[in-house]
Amino acid sequence: MTPPEFSPERRADRCAFRIMPHSPFATRPDNFLCANRPLPSSPAWRRMMIPVASDDCAAWLHPAAGPAARDRGVVLVPALGFEELCTRRTLRILADRLAAAGLPTLRFDLHGTADSLGDDTAPDRLARWTADINRAVDRLRGLTGVTEVVLIGLRFGALVAAHAAAGRDDIAMLGLLAPPASGKAYARETAALARIIAAQPANGAGGITVAGFHVTEATVQALKGLGWPAAPCRRLLVAAPGQAAAGKGAKGLADRFVAPDVTLQRLAFTGYERMICDPTASEAPFAVIDEVVAWAGDGASAALAPVSAPAPGLLKADAFTEEAVTFGPDNRLAGILCRPVRQAAHTIILTNSGGTPHIGWARMTVTFARALAAEGIASLRLDFQGLGDSRAETDEPTPFYYDTATPADIIAAVDLLAARGLSDVTVSGNCSGAHHAFHAALADRRIRGLVLTNLQCFIWGPRYKLPLGAWMAALPVSIDLKKRQEDEELSEAARQVARWKERTVALARRYAKPAVQALQQLAGRLSRHEATGDAENPVAAGFDELSRRGTRILLAYSEGDPGLDELALYMGPDGIEATRLAGVAKRIIAGADHPMTQSHARTALLALMIGFLAGRDEARAA
Repeated sequence: MTPPEFSPERRADRCAFRIMPHSPFATRPDNFLCANRPLPSSPAWRRMMIPVASDDCAAWLHPAAGPAARDRGVVLVPALGFEELCTRRTLRILADRLAAAGLPTLRFDLHGTADSLGDDTAPDRLARWTADINRAVDRLRGLTGVTEVVLIGLRFGALVAAHAAAGRDDIAMLGLLAPPASGKAYARETAALARIIAAQPANGAGGITVAGFHVTEATVQALKGLGWPAAPCRRLLVAAPGQAAAGKGAKGLADRFVAPDVTLQRLAFTGYERMICDPTASEAPFAVIDEVVAWAGDGASAALAPVSAPAPGLLKADAFTEEAVTFGPDNRLAGILCRPVRQAAHTIILTNSGGTPHIGWARMTVTFARALAAEGIASLRLDFQGLGDSRAETDEPTPFYYDTATPADIIAAVDLLAARGLSDVTVSGNCSGAHHAFHAALADRRIRGLVLTNLQCFIWGPRYKLPLGAWMAALPVSIDLKKRQEDEELSEAARQVARWKERTVALARRYAKPAVQALQQLAGRLSRHEATGDAENPVAAGFDELSRRGTRILLAYSEGDPGLDELALYMGPDGIEATRLAGVAKRIIAGADHPMTQSHARTALLALMIGFLAGRDEARAA
């Protein structure tokens, strides 16, 4: 077989198995921007995101671009938990477009969430999060010199942003994106979402858990007592989803702010359901983003004077130090480098799964990185181009998660680590991330290990495109209908309509399923050969090559995961043709779903990962 060409550029047609002696990026050290490296003196830094973490909170500054810089800046307050995971990419795009319109913008993570320090068990969450917003406003002013500040909050972030704004006299404008009717309504909606997504085992401490993100009982009770301040700001934007806009809760909220001295703009949040349904199925609502940008910039005066690039910030804890980095082509790639306080013995790149940002499902990637640091292992939490915090050359409503150029992002990350003196690199990924890790290792010999979890697809083709497309199209409708069935404020008649529509969707799926399965079976018979057009098994060839050169591989699967069928398709029953190779091990995690929602599943996977990296795996890896 003559292997096809592997290209590091985003226009590449496919991944392949050519063995590369080194990365094409390795000789271009200016391709990345790191926290210990001075920012360029040219205005190019204004087109970058700059990490500006402080006060235990991770943050990115999007500097105003070009001569259109305004004397007005924006602070974005994120959603919480699962909803933050679904909307992180949307807020990054919003920040980019605000900056392009001349409005310097600060994105940050609330304490105990996403990349910030702390966890979800800390007390007095509402007071701390309000203080986080106040510090973010002050930091934006200090970094940029703007005299006007716009606060924009999404979902829960809208509610807490309003309280922060009400306690200050220097917030010029307040944007409320898909705000809940009240804290009590938000708590009820979150509990309903927990029931819809997956049943969570009782932890004995109460509270609400959605997709592994926990809200303590104390915080739930505090939320239930949280209403809206009477007059949080003189200029307001309320963007309500289409369904909510017609409901009494959303209408009452907007009407509550009507006053002679308040300028209120109402906006229909079109595309809300598709944005919030799931991180992988999420679509960025570009029309709403552009309307918010236009509102935020209305009437802003020109900046008084240019400002210099701020120094990037670090987050420090007892066992680790974290810094946000940008690197790769045009500095589009972003990630979090987590280093142990002692010399790192190993380094691992933690990649995206589908559209899930580098935070990880159930905040798994963050907790893994910090636990690994305690074991002396460095890590890079990486967002592929167009996902999470990483930019794409052109943003799409929904990225393509099996882009054959994505392994080049991993190779760029290996370059970054090498420049920092970090070698012995392992790459870890779940689902699509595992797919890209496998191909990146074949393309770059510097990758010495792979942790591949629930890998669904070795070679992309129609066998996978059909079900993925159907799932992404149906999920927002299904989630929205179930939410409406759960809504206590709906009349029984309205709930009956919602249940009828849900049954209609189920019937459509049922009768479409045989046709889809038939096409899948046909595609499955072709998939082993579709990459080459001949009888050779390219996946087996890839495993053989990796084993021959000493690359260690851990294949981890949830019990009964469909990825086991994919492994058997290429590598025989139970993957025996892979596990008989030197350096390859397979492990099954019982009682786990595909994204590892369950706490015990994540604990088991982390233990496997630590053992593998330390060379203690029971396989014949040496």
